[in-house]
Amino acid sequence: MTGDKIGVFFYDDKRGTKAIIEEIAQVSPTGIVTLKSGIRYTSQGREIGALGDPTYLCTVEKAQAVIEKAAQRQQQNEEEYKAYLASPESRRDKAAALAVQAAIKVLNQYGWYTDIDGHMDAMESEIEQIIKKYLSEHEPIN
Repeated sequence: MTGDKIGVFFYDDKRGTKAIIEEIAQVSPTGIVTLKSGIRYTSQGREIGALGDPTYLCTVEKAQAVIEKAAQRQQQNEEEYKAYLASPESRRDKAAALAVQAAIKVLNQYGWYTDIDGHMDAMESEIEQIIKKYLSEHEPIN
């Protein structure tokens, strides 16, 4: 058993999906499994001394399936992000953010430096909403 590969399952829920494949360093006579990373597991496969959510031992096949699922989810997220970047909404958001930065920069140049009681942040948000509304109503002709 020492030197064999084993799966370590973290989670598969709304947070995402995570598992890794580790190597077994030692198995005690009572069934406690110690991995090369030094993490120990009970004979039932539950992590010993976990501070947060405990991890669990699983088969290499299950870990591989979870890893592949995570890779697919990441690829899907990247594709959605690329589609967003190419969308008119992304262009509007970027234009609005740059316009707000320019407006605040000009105000700072003429002496309005401080943000008393969050008024500057509120104003930035209002300016951004006004610009986004204008841009959504007046799409450029390409």
